[in-house]
Amino acid sequence: MSTATDLLLMQFFIFGASLGKGKTSRGAYRVIQEASKDLEELNYQTLKQSFVHLKRKGLIRSLKEPIITQLGKQRLNSLVPEYQHQRTWDKVIYLVTYDIQETKRVYRNKLRDVLKKLGAAPLQASVWLTPYNPEKILREFSSTPGFIGEIIVSCVGKDGYIGEEQLGDLIYRIYNLDKINQRYQQFIEEYKQGHDKWNAAVLYLSILKDDPQLPFELLADDWVGDQAYLIYKNLTKN
Repeated sequence: MSTATDLLLMQFFIFGASLGKGKTSRGAYRVIQEASKDLEELNYQTLKQSFVHLKRKGLIRSLKEPIITQLGKQRLNSLVPEYQHQRTWDKVIYLVTYDIQETKRVYRNKLRDVLKKLGAAPLQASVWLTPYNPEKILREFSSTPGFIGEIIVSCVGKDGYIGEEQLGDLIYRIYNLDKINQRYQQFIEEYKQGHDKWNAAVLYLSILKDDPQLPFELLADDWVGDQAYLIYKNLTKN
């Protein structure tokens, strides 16, 4: 998102392809410059080159009507987190422990990457927690050629304890949910103070990217992530 091309693609995503519809590239440049402080310092030639680059890479349909293509949406997937409306949960917390030899550290690192993609968070060096059933994927990982180690998956009820810490408190701690909720609250307050749409939208997405988006049943009553999302949707409404 740091390059002019990605910023431009983000702009079209956040505010819709209608920004440039029916306009020359210079006209679209002016509209975008007014909407985004992050692009104000870029000159016309730089933005024009970014337009051309987006078209050449097949990320937008045309220069006059920069509708994001399927390829462009794939690119956005690596830049923009998506709010999960449906978060099905089987009411179980899974504890994943593993023992992998030091000589197989490459597999240990790959396993950690898999656990992160599963929405797991580390409790200790070789102990991870996740509300999503990891058994099938971890079983497939264990069958990787050359893998030598042991992965154990245990189940804990949502009202259970691990050590002396209640599970709900533990989840909030290891996922840093209190800090994330504070950032959402700050976003809401800044929105009330009249921040421009682009910066507010980018701020929201930066928080959402760090939000593990756990099942709603695991979130506290004072969670404001859903409220922040509604504000974001209103900001980006065409």
